[in-house]
Formats: sequence, C-alpha cells, structure tokens
Amino acid sequence: MKIGPLLLPYTALLLLIVVTISFAIARYFDRRNERKIETSITIMFIVAVLVARLAFVLRYQSLYLSHLLTILDIRDGGWDAQSGVIAAWVVALVIWQRDRTIRKAVAVTVGAASVLWLAGTVLLITSTSAQGSMPGNALRSLNGQQVALSDFHGKPTVINFWATWCPPCQKEMPAMAQVQAQRPDVNFVFINQGESPQVIQQFLAAGRLALNNVLLDPAQATARGFSVMGYPTTLFFDASGKLVYQHMGPLSEAALLHRLDETGTQGGGSLVK
Repeated sequence: MKIGPLLLPYTALLLLIVVTISFAIARYFDRRNERKIETSITIMFIVAVLVARLAFVLRYQSLYLSHLLTILDIRDGGWDAQSGVIAAWVVALVIWQRDRTIRKAVAVTVGAASVLWLAGTVLLITSTSAQGSMPGNALRSLNGQQVALSDFHGKPTVINFWATWCPPCQKEMPAMAQVQAQRPDVNFVFINQGESPQVIQQFLAAGRLALNNVLLDPAQATARGFSVMGYPTTLFFDASGKLVYQHMGPLSEAALLHRLDETGTQGGGSLVK
C-alpha cells in the first residue's frame, strides 16, 4: 500500500483487512445476540500479534537483547506469522469450548478470518511469481562503470530500491550494510532512485556506511519494471535469477536474515510481504 512515496508492507495491509472484516462479522453477531463476541475476537488478535512478535524476537534474541527497545519497534518486518496464526486458533478454540451460546459466531468469524488470510497470501505469492526474473539491463555504479544486473547470476541476490531522502531507507541501511558484510555468499545490490553520485556518497560518508554494489537508476526504469510503488522495496532472487520474495518497507538486521533463511539461500518458495 502506497502512502505518498513510502510504503505500508503487504502483510500489514492484509492483516488490517482481515481484522476489519472480522470485527464487522463479530458486530453483526453481537447485534443479533445478547452474548458479545467482539471482546473475545479482540483478545484473539492481540494474543496472535504478541505471539508472532515474541516468537520472532526469541529466534533472533541475540540481535534484540543488545538493544532492548528494538523489540518494541514492530515496523522492522519481524514477525513469525505461523506462530501467530496457531496462537489465534488456540485462543478461538478455548473461547469456543467455554461458551456454547457463541460457538456459531466464533466459528464463522474465525473461519472467515482464516480464509481471508489464506486467500490474501496466495494472491501475494501469485503476484510475485508473475514478476519473473532479474532483469538483464546495465546500470552505472558510483564511479561511472557499467554494471549488468545479469552479472549477479550464480549467487542469491538481494536488490534494494532506495533513496537518501527516504526515512525508512535511512533506518534500514545500517542493517543492510551489516548483513552484506556477514553474508558474502549473497549479492547485495543497492539501486538508488534518481539521485546524483555526489548526494549518495555524502549520505554514505555521513552514515559511515560501507556498501558495495551501489548503482544508479536515474529514470527509475528498473524500479518500474518490478512495479515498485515506493521506497524502500527489497527483492530477493535465487541463484538462477528467479524472484522469490518481495518486501515493501524497512527491514531490521534480524528480519533481513530471516528473509534470507526463508528464500533463495535455503531454497525457499515465493512470497510477498
């Protein structure tokens, strides 16, 4: 979802849609029955979100415990969706067992939420699969050399579309630099959108960022080829150059490592979030 030049990740948008429709269904049943389920559905979603976040934090606790406040920064893309869905179903089952009078309402509401989540996920997977492979066009580097994106075939590749004026891009760049240094088995390519080499070099120098493979996309043609709607957007390709994952919005170090584990570096499937 685009908000000006910035982005709301697809996963957050999908969750917002599921929650909105679920509460609409809950209110419908509330109007027809004396026993209310809206509070129960609220508890279910709160538990699901907390479990999804905590499960992810525990998996990458070494990265979060050194900076405890980062646990609260839920914008970093760090969620364990599977754990959250399981937690939601456990809470729904407890509610269903405790009160026979609301069983139908709970079953319909939770069932609709599950179908919507599954359908949205499948749609996002299909959307990514349709976008194809890494383009073969050439871009200029900061020192003016021509670099063909096809040259990065042979290893998993992460392409990040960014700009120095973009606050979420600024936020995630230290994490990108850190993971690039940690993972020489993965190509990291940073395609800047419409800015001059001087502006980019000043930004990198000010942030003490040692980034390799910074390329220029002055007309933003490469970004348009992947229907990039805003920044930052990060694309994950497997070693053959096939697009396997697309993330819209900033990534923390933990979230970036998680995506690498789930995608081409480990033979994962195609997703969009």
